[in-house]
Amino acid sequence: MKRSARVKFFELLILCLCTASFSPFAQAKTGSQALTQMTPHDRLYAVAFGGDVGVAVGHAGLIMETTDGGKTWAKAAEQPPTKLAMHGIAVVGNRSIAVGQKGLVLIREGRGAWRKVDSGTESRLLRVGLNKNGVAVIVGAFGTLLKSTDGGETWSSIAPNWAELYKSGDGSDEFSAVRDEPTNYVVKVFDDNSILIGGEYGQINHSTDGGATWTPVFQAATDASGTIPPTIFGMNVGDDGVGYASGQDGLITKTTDGGKSWKRVDSGSLASLFDIDTTADGRVIAIGMRAALVSSDAGATWQPLKALDVSLNWYSGLSRGSSTPGDELFAVGHSGRVLSLALGNR
Repeated sequence: MKRSARVKFFELLILCLCTASFSPFAQAKTGSQALTQMTPHDRLYAVAFGGDVGVAVGHAGLIMETTDGGKTWAKAAEQPPTKLAMHGIAVVGNRSIAVGQKGLVLIREGRGAWRKVDSGTESRLLRVGLNKNGVAVIVGAFGTLLKSTDGGETWSSIAPNWAELYKSGDGSDEFSAVRDEPTNYVVKVFDDNSILIGGEYGQINHSTDGGATWTPVFQAATDASGTIPPTIFGMNVGDDGVGYASGQDGLITKTTDGGKSWKRVDSGSLASLFDIDTTADGRVIAIGMRAALVSSDAGATWQPLKALDVSLNWYSGLSRGSSTPGDELFAVGHSGRVLSLALGNR
């Protein structure tokens, strides 16, 4: 895909997330409940928990918070010093890092004041991962890849030779895209300082040396047109090494070894799935543009989540707190909404 076409696709994705909202006050069917509602012009893009403290970030500097595992949410008393959109949030222990437009990086300790730090770039930053050692990694537009070893205070680029990394190596490339600067949408930093990243062209890359070198561990097949593999938008990997990634065209792929290897599963959907996560009782939810899927058998089979609000609107982030009920996840998205997804006995 030429850079101009990729810019158009990236802008279209952001436009969809900014404008796709229908019946913002529609109530979902049994199993989901809107816990907070801002205006139809508000958007929340990502959510993360550290224990029972949850932070959701979004458009124009909007931050919503919970301190009780997600039972109640409110606009944060300490709003950040920005009106830029924030696309990613990580919370580990007392440290929170938020990232967004124009190279924006905000950090804070506990529930204190947010402060800006210099990221060294003006690129759009999309997601951030953080581990308990203070190692953080940011992924962003057109190959932006940043790392911090001091909890987000300072940042440096660890972008590899993307064109070399994205070669198939076996001469069997089925698409002719120029992959010199892929936009990455997902990142995971493990406590052993290994890293997973992924995004455009359906590739997930793994590093065991803090980002010095990378190995491709998953490559999605080309899309229905036969030219471009689907983009990966969401990823979560648990402490037990089991995890999932989701994306365009109903893409869902699974790992059982902490991301060292992945296998695509049949979702039965062609929806754009912006995030994926597991409940404490082991069920999996993928959510995105007017669609959500649920698996009760570790990803082997999937069923649509029949909730009116989910089928009419978009949600782009999933997470849960340490005391969140075992069958429940929280989704954030359109209209500044935090949605409780409680699966019960389904």
